[in-house]
Amino acid sequence: MVFNSAGAMPSVVAVKLSDLGMNSTAGYNVTEVFDGVQIGVKKPADVFKVSVNPTGVFFAQAIILS
Repeated sequence: MVFNSAGAMPSVVAVKLSDLGMNSTAGYNVTEVFDGVQIGVKKPADVFKVSVNPTGVFFAQAIILS
């Protein structure tokens, strides 16, 4: 989950998956929760970047691949 409480413009948030403790070498299938949009497979070394509207939120589900 990412919440944007800063300013009147969308904020771009970027985070490395391993910095979130997501260290499965098989990777993760990432889906946006509200619309069900498939973001794709992400690995621990990948940087995940998302734009969040003012006072908006972004929710994603990451399922470990086996």
